[in-house]
Amino acid sequence: MAFISPTNRFNEFRNDFIKDTGIQNVDENIDLYISYVSARFADLNHKLLSSLVNDIQELYKVLKKV
Repeated sequence: MAFISPTNRFNEFRNDFIKDTGIQNVDENIDLYISYVSARFADLNHKLLSSLVNDIQELYKVLKKV
């Protein structure tokens, strides 16, 4: 059983993209949108990995005491 289940949020980012960039026609700017989505996924990946590293460090502290 997976602890982490990623979801496909490619289309959900469309509204965020419009709000953040002010570009209304995403289809004409698909290359910029793909860059935006890639950056968002990279940010989410970084947050996830940072959280996992912190959890592993805390677990190590607990196991070290045992």
